[in-house]
Parts: sequence; C-alpha cells; structure tokens
Amino acid sequence: MINSESYNLLLNLAKRNIKLKYKNSILGFFWSFLTPLVYLIIFYFVFSTAFASVENYALYVLTGLVYWQFFSNTTNQVIQSFISNAGIIKTINVPVISFPFSALISELGNLVLTFVPFLALMYYLGYSPGLAFFAIIPVTVLLAILSLGLSLFLGTLNVYLRDISILWNTLNPALFYLTPIAYTLDLVPEKFHWILKLNPLWYFFKGVRASLYSNTWPSIETWGYMVLISFLVFAIGWFTFKKLQPGIISNV
Repeated sequence: MINSESYNLLLNLAKRNIKLKYKNSILGFFWSFLTPLVYLIIFYFVFSTAFASVENYALYVLTGLVYWQFFSNTTNQVIQSFISNAGIIKTINVPVISFPFSALISELGNLVLTFVPFLALMYYLGYSPGLAFFAIIPVTVLLAILSLGLSLFLGTLNVYLRDISILWNTLNPALFYLTPIAYTLDLVPEKFHWILKLNPLWYFFKGVRASLYSNTWPSIETWGYMVLISFLVFAIGWFTFKKLQPGIISNV
C-alpha cells in the first residue's frame, strides 16, 4: 500500500526527472510536442500519396506517433532508471523500485501535458470527440502497465548486463516499423499479417486508433488482448525485479 511518504517521494522524483530531461534546453517541454509533429510532417509528405487510401492520413499518423513517443520514452527512461540513479541508490536508503515508477509517472505527466495541444491539432484535422474518446483512458493505463513491465524486466537485467539497454536502443526503431504507426494492415501483403500480429503493441495501437481516430470503442477481442498482454508482461517484469533485487545496489 502506498502511504503519503511514498507518494511524495515518487512525485518529487518524477518532478526531478522532468527537470533533468529539459535542463539547459531552450524549448524545454515543447520538445514533447515538436518531436512527433516533425515526424508527422515527414510521414505526411513522404507517404501521403502512397497511402492515399487511408482516410485522413495525417490524423491516423498523429494518433500513432503520440502514443509511440509515450511508449518509447517510458521504456528508455525506466530501463536506465537504476543506472542513472546509481549515486542515490548507493548513498541513500531509498526503495529502488521508486525509480522505475517515478520514470513512468514523469512520462505520463508529459503525455497529459502534450495531449492538450495535440487534441487541438486532432480537432483541426477532423477529429470530433464522442463518448468513445474516454476509452483512451483505460487504453493508456494498460499501455503504461505494459511499458513498465517490459522495461522493469529489461532494466533489472541491464544492471547486470549493460548490453541490454544498447540492444533495446538498436531494436527500438525496428519495433517502430513493425507497429502500425504510419501504415494500416491492409497495405501490407496478407502473407505477412501474422508477423505483424505477433507484435504485442499491435493490439494497443488498435485500441488507441479506435478511440482517437475511428471514434469507436475498441472491440472485446482488442480489450482482451490488451489486458492479458499488459498484466502478463508486468508479472514477468515484477518477478524478475523481485528475484534480482538483492544485487541491484551492489551492481549499479
């Protein structure tokens, strides 16, 4: 159970993460908005003609980019959270699990803050929020659980084998293109569909797009996959952390 002291610790660490992230940056927080916006412009001018069959292609890409940025930033921050806070972990008696959770909270904060200007842009691109808009809240929670579980697993292993973070940074761009960010399934040859559907993120981005692009509720099948995958991955990540936790302080 989280008491007020633990809550304040997580909140302060999350604030610290955000300050460090944008330290000495002129634009600061606005990079969270500008980065996906730049990618949107690139994708639109490069692929909009080729993907002309995708209705409102700009909106389609934007919804994917916003949530890809959240997933990518969260996993990168959480995986590095033990190593980047080694000085604190070794000198102050702080629960080490605080650092992954605070990294997640800071990225959720970034997502919420950037969502306001993005929602205005989405409205400009033709999105009219309906009741299905509220489905994005549980979809975001489930994606956050998945992101935390995956990066907790990789981050714990990274303490003992630093190649893990390098490997993840190498695989991250490949995962981006294996996830339907800039394309739809019907644009991929049918014989390759099964490969794309092996990607767990496939179902989460279906949920995102249902709420923010199609203005419909995700299907029961999509909900089922998201719940199953997110909690299974989190369980694996949590088990790995608890198993290897005793050696984290001495190995960071």
